[in-house]
Amino acid sequence: MVTPYITFAGNCNEALEFYQTVFNNEVLMSLPYGDYVPEGVTAPPANLKDWILHAEMNICDTVFWFADEIAEPVYKGNMIKLTTKVASAQEAQKIFNVLSIDAKITLPPTATFYSSFHAGLTDRYGVSWNIVAEEAPNQV
Repeated sequence: MVTPYITFAGNCNEALEFYQTVFNNEVLMSLPYGDYVPEGVTAPPANLKDWILHAEMNICDTVFWFADEIAEPVYKGNMIKLTTKVASAQEAQKIFNVLSIDAKITLPPTATFYSSFHAGLTDRYGVSWNIVAEEAPNQV
């Protein structure tokens, strides 16, 4: 499954409200950053707790993902990513290994609180990808 993923620079909530009006749909889920600061982010925005870490909305029978991006600057032209969601971290790693050839890595492979594998990159053709494993992370 490939999911369109649209990123914003602090105005994701505003965009979600707009898209709800445009498509007459509801947000399926929305999770703010709260106290979570992604690894490697050294200067998070002061109001990060209010930014959107992850949201979902069904638009014309396709579930779109939305978020406020803090790992890299967001500008018109780089805000749409494709997210491929696969069953396991092993499968995700295989995809990442091939896509990452001559690519710009935007999020090195990492285990998170929501997945055993999440990575991001812009491939050699300029297409931005997220690779996410459906399997849960190992609980300590």
